Amino acid sequence: MKLNKLFGIIGSVHVPSSLIAAQAGTDGGSPAEKRLEWLRSQLIGRDLQFDTCFGKRLLTYADHTASGRCLRYIEEYITQQVLPFYGNSHTSDSSCGEKTTRMVHEAREYIRRCVGACPEDALIFCGSGATAAIKRLQEVMGIAVPANLRSQVIENLREEERWVVFVGPFEHHSNLLSWRQSIAEVVEIGIDADGLVDMEALELQLASMKYSNRPKLGSFSACSNVTGIIADTRALSRLLHKYGAYACFDFATSGPYVEIDMRSREEEGYDAIFLSPHKFPGGPGSPGILVMHEALYKLRSFPPSTCGGGVVAYVNGFNAKDTVYYNDIEEREDAGRRR
Repeated sequence: MKLNKLFGIIGSVHVPSSLIAAQAGTDGGSPAEKRLEWLRSQLIGRDLQFDTCFGKRLLTYADHTASGRCLRYIEEYITQQVLPFYGNSHTSDSSCGEKTTRMVHEAREYIRRCVGACPEDALIFCGSGATAAIKRLQEVMGIAVPANLRSQVIENLREEERWVVFVGPFEHHSNLLSWRQSIAEVVEIGIDADGLVDMEALELQLASMKYSNRPKLGSFSACSNVTGIIADTRALSRLLHKYGAYACFDFATSGPYVEIDMRSREEEGYDAIFLSPHKFPGGPGSPGILVMHEALYKLRSFPPSTCGGGVVAYVNGFNAKDTVYYNDIEEREDAGRRR
């Protein structure tokens, strides 16, 4: 990940004066090394000592794959520049509401630029990490149902209506269990000799007559959170698109460390990505992120996945059918947001 992305706050690159001073110093080290050292100095808890059975020990945090750590300058910025002006992000009737709404919009556009989203891609903030982002995709695709109704719904589906979802051999539970609990048929692809997704096995399944007339989607981890093996997402995208399947990738593990360029209009582009910003440096407390091509949104003629404040243009007090929801995906999938 480019270093300047670590310093982006609310849609702009906010560089604290202390960092500028550090880079201007006469001591040795490249500007990049100075930026990294300054960033380390901002980690909250960096010099913390705690009691152990061996006496006091310096805290060494080694679980960044599970969650990032808070950064002092970000927390100070939020405390001093964001929270004093906090208001409802669905309104411009007050100065606080207008400012908060603008900051949310700027943050969304900043993230869109960082991941190479095109105008046809929607960016949706979703609850808790990539888990919520994956679940939201299932909801807007129309394949998420309550567990107690799942069997009945599947029984009443025509085979050609039921989605087929291909997953890899090292998926996080959030990119496996929720698909299994949807009404899609899940096909697990094995591992090859190099520890990667078996591309030959995937192509055999994609080309199978069994799935030829059904909607298809591949949802693969971009990087294993156990071994650190990085998947060839471009090759997977090309293969999936060759057989008319959508290409979706879980960047929860590798998001803080790799460049992400959706290029959803291209053969090797991504149709959806899932992010867990809480795993980024300074990210704790942030929501999950779903970026998806509009073609995956199947609720155009239906109410949004969550109905409530901020997504509706008109409410009839007598007839739910006359309710008018916003057309824009990002607006209609943003009910009741709190910042």
